[in-house]
Amino acid sequence: MLKVDLISFIKNHDVMEIYYKYLIGQEVWYFRDQGEDHSEKYDEFKKFISKKLDIPFNNIAIVGSAKTKFSFSPHKQFKEFCDNSDLDLIIVSKYYYKKIWNAYRKISQETNLNSFNYKAHNIFNGFIGIKDTDETYGNEDLKEWQRLVRTFKADLQLKFSVNHEVNYRIYADWESVQDYHIRGISKLKEGLVKSEVD
Repeated sequence: MLKVDLISFIKNHDVMEIYYKYLIGQEVWYFRDQGEDHSEKYDEFKKFISKKLDIPFNNIAIVGSAKTKFSFSPHKQFKEFCDNSDLDLIIVSKYYYKKIWNAYRKISQETNLNSFNYKAHNIFNGFIGIKDTDETYGNEDLKEWQRLVRTFKADLQLKFSVNHEVNYRIYADWESVQDYHIRGISKLKEGLVKSEVD
């Protein structure tokens, strides 16, 4: 995909159409770049995560620049996925959302929660972002999460050639996923229209 074609599509299509095509669809640039069977590989990836985290297959999705090759974040100006990029993985799970939110809440009541503003910003945007290398602060629920994702980190590298840090974005429901990404796409689209006028 060429950046110019992506920008043209965003300028000329409805926000929901952009969301469905580039954020929720089966097309994943990260796997497409690895070979012809990219759609099947994405399905296998989702099945793997589904089994490891014990969540439904359809509650898993890759987003961000790993999905589209270019970042949709309004302030990143279509930055291309690179060696330093994270692979953003959506996990829709009320169970994990509540569990990690409660862990953060408990930590913040007892001591200082590292990166409090960043974590609070994410929560107010409807998700909890936790990397597979995040500190656990000694909280047992967070330690349990880290143990869980670290048990299959090597498998992600070997089976799916995922050599980038994984950023797990845990949402309580799909409405929160849609709301967050629709707002981001709207800002991105507004910025493109404004730059044309200026």
